[in-house]
Amino acid sequence: MDEFIQEGKYASHETLKGYAYSWQTLSLLMQEVITNGMYVPEFLPDENQSVLLVVVKEATVLKAKSLHSEAPEVLISIASHTRESVRDDDNGYYADYWRLAAGTIQLIDCAEDAVFWLPLPAVETWEPYHFSGYGTPFDALSAPLPVFQHLAFVLKPEQAQPDLGTTIYLKSTI
Repeated sequence: MDEFIQEGKYASHETLKGYAYSWQTLSLLMQEVITNGMYVPEFLPDENQSVLLVVVKEATVLKAKSLHSEAPEVLISIASHTRESVRDDDNGYYADYWRLAAGTIQLIDCAEDAVFWLPLPAVETWEPYHFSGYGTPFDALSAPLPVFQHLAFVLKPEQAQPDLGTTIYLKSTI
């Protein structure tokens, strides 16, 4: 019986360490997004320009006060703006249509959500990154730039750099 308890305790510790490293990475990433990101609706990328899109769902003061019981939902993806927007100053509604993958367009409410974008690094800036966290190790790309340094981008065989639909993982020091 004691063996099962110790095994469970070890598994719990390892899982919590993984959470702690991931939350720490996400915290650093969010600080860099605030400093280096382009805030939507103030700034929009050029039409069909692939960018890193960071969306924190329901980013409100009330939500911030409940972080102890409910973690924020964060969307990090390569996306392009369709140049279709809704701007309703009278009702405070601002939303934009973003292409997240081929054939996938999503309306993102930038009045309710915190929405930022960053231009993708130049091709020569990307560096190989070996992701070895929990699970099967794999090779990816990263870039030594704010925000990007915390992310691992998994390329499909035909890709030379991240683009729409690229799978993105948080890097952590586990």
